[in-house]
Amino acid sequence: MPAHPNVAFPGSRPDARRQLRRFVQRVLNYAKPQPSFKPLTVQDILGSQSGRGVVDQFNDLWYRSGVARQLVWRGDLIQKNPCDLWMVLDLFQKIRPTVLVETGTDRGGSASFYADMFKTLGMTATVVTVDINPKWSFDPESKNIQSIVGYSTDAPVFDKVRAAVASALARSPGPVMVMLDSDHSEENVTKELALYSELVTPGSYLIVEDTNINGHPSSPGTGPGPWEAVDAFLKTRSDFVADQDCERFLLTFFPRGWLKRVR
Repeated sequence: MPAHPNVAFPGSRPDARRQLRRFVQRVLNYAKPQPSFKPLTVQDILGSQSGRGVVDQFNDLWYRSGVARQLVWRGDLIQKNPCDLWMVLDLFQKIRPTVLVETGTDRGGSASFYADMFKTLGMTATVVTVDINPKWSFDPESKNIQSIVGYSTDAPVFDKVRAAVASALARSPGPVMVMLDSDHSEENVTKELALYSELVTPGSYLIVEDTNINGHPSSPGTGPGPWEAVDAFLKTRSDFVADQDCERFLLTFFPRGWLKRVR
């Protein structure tokens, strides 16, 4: 008995036509030119009022959330955000420093992280870190970390740092990178910039941390700090420039603090 004309069984012509139409549409979708996608640059985003506003609001929200105070490495606090750490690793791979100088050791979490990353990247590098009261949970020398105790801006302490850098370069010549993360007052950061900038080799970086405080965009009212020190530094030093490309991950606690030595 013939099938009812309005009923379509599997394999019948209406079903086969639908499958054919879907197949043809998939082929056409694949073959037709896709709309071009042009990603925005960090300059595009931060150069517009709306983009800058969104980035600042999110940075401030993330900073005030306190999540950074929960970031640890092998049990030791780092207190930075992952995007800044990833940017530092990006610079490690591009510059391949043989010496990294850090002011502000605290619990040694960041120094430990950097030393481990150098090893992972197959790089022979010495980490020199300075703090008035470092709180190590391990022997820093076991990771090729040299711990110097004292105020980073005291002349005898800086002399030790400079000697440690010279000794490391004698063993393994190469670029020197510096990260400033101690006392965040404008006075102290200004002194650190004057001293530690001389250690940075051309093409490498002097990274000034926590330039976001005092309303840039976080913690308004804390008083002049790293941002203001950097602003004054760049007005008198043409051999350093703020590399905005290092802010391309958008979440950073170091806005305008990624200073590249250009000569």
